[in-house]
Amino acid sequence: KNSTPKGSSHARSAAQASQASELATMAMRTRRGGGREGGARDAPYTRGDLRDRTEAGELPDFIERISRGNNLTKIGAQTNPRDTAQLIAAQARMPVECPCLMAVGPQSTNQATKAICIARTYLKLSEDVDIAFQPEFIHLDNSDSSGLSMPIVKKARRETTDEKAAANVQSLKVAAATDSKVLAGAIANAARQSQRVQMVAIGAGSVNQAVKGIAIARQYIENEGIDLTCRPEFTDVDNEEGTQTTAIKLLVLVEQC
Repeated sequence: KNSTPKGSSHARSAAQASQASELATMAMRTRRGGGREGGARDAPYTRGDLRDRTEAGELPDFIERISRGNNLTKIGAQTNPRDTAQLIAAQARMPVECPCLMAVGPQSTNQATKAICIARTYLKLSEDVDIAFQPEFIHLDNSDSSGLSMPIVKKARRETTDEKAAANVQSLKVAAATDSKVLAGAIANAARQSQRVQMVAIGAGSVNQAVKGIAIARQYIENEGIDLTCRPEFTDVDNEEGTQTTAIKLLVLVEQC
């Protein structure tokens, strides 16, 4: 059964607005030389201040948007994943929350997942923090259908692979026809045994089922003191013609909560 996102969206929006205001104050203090001698103010900037500073090019566009409690980025079937990846990486590098992506339909979910893959590549090249996402279902307003919310969270970068952890991975291939509930059951069972799951998906339909499987699995274990995060990346796989094609590998990790 689909459910609304976990946690309070109101509390999350308020926290985001406070973060944006504090960040703007720090950014302007740095730009002006720091301290009162540099002309910076001690009080956080108001929304009007943030809007003016953003329009003047002194702050990134997303700062003013976050100050209004809006950290949602809607992804469509034709969304350029590189553009979204640049936004994700920019926010990941600053002391604000990463955007929450919203996707409706297989193509949109695929574009959102690709954007996170690309953003992880950008962050790795610049040796910044890593990111992961935690998908959950959302009900669409004035509709009986649902979409996927994909909140992105910052994670510490792991430069080396733990051999014991690498060996404790269950590998699954996901197809467009895969039953997402059956897949979710396999993911949840592995999570209960503190086992990681690595899924490989080729094409929008397959990626969509994989992401839905993680979202459903999170529902299955939500009262068991554990949760799941996913770190996606591109990988090359051999196809039936003997050549290689690009797929998305989704590593699902278990966390205590």
